[in-house]
Amino acid sequence: MTTSRSVRVFLSSTFRDFAEERDLLVRKVFPELRRRARERNVEVIDIDLRWGITPEQAERGEVLPICLAEIDRARPYFFGFIGDRYGWVPEANQYDLSLLVEQPWLDDHRGGKSVTELEMLHGVLNNPAMAGRAFFYFRDTQYSQTKGGAYLSESEEHRAKLEHLKTRIRESGFPVMEDYPSPETLAARVQENLWRIIDEAFPMESVPDPVTFERMRHEAYAATRCRLYLGGERYFEALDGAMRGQPFKTVLITGQSGGGKSSLIANWVLKWRAQQHQVEVLVHHLGCGADAATPVGMCTRLGRGPNLAPSRLEQHIIGLTVL
Repeated sequence: MTTSRSVRVFLSSTFRDFAEERDLLVRKVFPELRRRARERNVEVIDIDLRWGITPEQAERGEVLPICLAEIDRARPYFFGFIGDRYGWVPEANQYDLSLLVEQPWLDDHRGGKSVTELEMLHGVLNNPAMAGRAFFYFRDTQYSQTKGGAYLSESEEHRAKLEHLKTRIRESGFPVMEDYPSPETLAARVQENLWRIIDEAFPMESVPDPVTFERMRHEAYAATRCRLYLGGERYFEALDGAMRGQPFKTVLITGQSGGGKSSLIANWVLKWRAQQHQVEVLVHHLGCGADAATPVGMCTRLGRGPNLAPSRLEQHIIGLTVL
């Protein structure tokens, strides 16, 4: 499998008081970065969980597991924003037992720390290896006071916790932009910092040859459909069952346009590859580009896709057809 040329960026902040900044990033900054990065066959994916978590999931205590899982998927790219609000603090009994088993460090913070601080601890402060890929931005308090309402601290206790978090971030050595005066200023700095990361990680001279480029193009297309995928477990189980044994079965997946077929396949293949290291998987997305559905383009990828001899090719292709 070709090394991924994708940059998944986790955005961490309280929600209500950072709508302006997040909207600027999602609507202006990331589209521009994606445009520039695609010239190097790099896909930029922003992880904004404002749209990924339902009220029902929040009530079931699923917020924190989703946040931490998405941070892990986005490593090593993390951008943290802090204003004057500390954020929601889950009750001690709202922590899922399976999460505490998986992340035992959380047990020392139950009922005392906000989800936003836990994101920053898990994503960066507990992991020095994030150096060079994680940035923090502190908003000028005067801006928050001008806006009022949801932009202000919830209580003196929360204010003290927030100041403690900011002090720890400053002492961590990770880059911090202090007292940025407006959402526009933040957006410009994020664009500058993130492009520098992309430019260093994927310099222009690293753009691959045509065959590798085509393979990476399909991987990048799949990566955009692996943002936050929930509720597909029963489909995963069905596909796992169909793929057991040799030879693999051919499976036809049908559904309405826009119903999530590509996302299902992309996420299942991601999981399958992690479990079946001995199996070469070739994924061809017809929606990847205007030429992806042509007979010549498809046959070329089938012939050149896997790095295997033609005699071994058929036993390493999983038959999945999407209509």
